[in-house]
Amino acid sequence: MPTPVHNLDVALQGGGAHGAYTWGVLDFLLEQPDIRIGAVSGASAGAVNAAVLASGLALGGPEAAGKRLWAFWKALNRSGREAGPLLPMAEAFPLAFEAISEWWTAVLGDYALPSSPQMGRGAQDILRRLIEEFVDFEAIRSADAPLIFVSATNARTGGAHIFRNDDLTADALLASACLPLLFPPVSIGGTDYWDGGYSANPPLIPLVQESANDDLLLVTINPITRDATPHTTTGIANRITELGFNQTLVKELRGLDLMQKAVLPLAPEGGFLGSLQRLRIHEIHDQTLLAGMDPESKMLPVWRMLITLHCAGRRSAREWLRVQGRKLGKVSTVDLTHRYGPS
Repeated sequence: MPTPVHNLDVALQGGGAHGAYTWGVLDFLLEQPDIRIGAVSGASAGAVNAAVLASGLALGGPEAAGKRLWAFWKALNRSGREAGPLLPMAEAFPLAFEAISEWWTAVLGDYALPSSPQMGRGAQDILRRLIEEFVDFEAIRSADAPLIFVSATNARTGGAHIFRNDDLTADALLASACLPLLFPPVSIGGTDYWDGGYSANPPLIPLVQESANDDLLLVTINPITRDATPHTTTGIANRITELGFNQTLVKELRGLDLMQKAVLPLAPEGGFLGSLQRLRIHEIHDQTLLAGMDPESKMLPVWRMLITLHCAGRRSAREWLRVQGRKLGKVSTVDLTHRYGPS
């Protein structure tokens, strides 16, 4: 008897260079003959991972997607090394980044943010070139591509805008990854957008509403808890951003959890409520590893860190599949109340 194929939707959280952990998770899942990724959503780095993944799947299937993801992350590291001396220094001297951060704090009184987001335009241009090289938007619009949902935040209203296959562009991905203190807003159709993590990190409701699949896998990379309270300006700013990015996901998951429990006995078979009734949620994460990493390292794609995160993602996916794989297509494997309920 042939092994049944599990159709799985994936929702990818944002987190800068720490998105290499998600790359590792996807890399392992793409190698599994009994798993097929049917739809994908993402914010920020998760959106870029999602778009590269969707391009590869549309152009050549799982093997092509795996190769494209590897090439993208390698090119991201290469571009970072070519952009200036900081990344090569950090790669040559692993403690250099920490030392530079401490020196910067001592000299500037911990006010290390750029004086204007316009200073980040060069980094945006680098990311644009990488997106244009590794994301085939024509392929994403083809019938062979998985459904894709990318979030960006309307800078004026704070609302989430979801870009789909037909309107996804390089600008949309740049908008989804636009941290407003570091980069200028991305204007699309006369509207300015900031990072999608502020409003949907990652988008979940569109997957439930528009995908025919009932198994949804979250790949989360922002730690829910930290062992210590930050006391520096930079550390506090990083934690505030992290909390905001997490809260969008926490609120959406709490809402789904409450709706499932309330409508489960009454939901009809069709429509959104029927989809919600059948929804099975799973999660892959590594709280210990990612909580122990310097938040500043999200902005510095050091190859050794990227490979460490990639390997960790593969290990997490392998262990999740070993422990929970038999439950796919049957039940949820994450207890939303315990994991994301009020503490």
